[in-house]
Amino acid sequence: MDNDSIICNCMQISKAEILEAVNLNDLKTVDDVCDATEAGTVCGSCHDDIEELLGEV
Repeated sequence: MDNDSIICNCMQISKAEILEAVNLNDLKTVDDVCDATEAGTVCGSCHDDIEELLGEV
């Protein structure tokens, strides 16, 4: 999955946007990412992908 890949289809948030938020704000959980980026706040189907990204950093 490249950095331009959309992780959250509902909010159109990319992998790069999530990783940037994680690194800048030291986010640790899916809830942290949801609060900081709004990814995962509509339908929640991207929570597993967000969790996977958190495991990569």
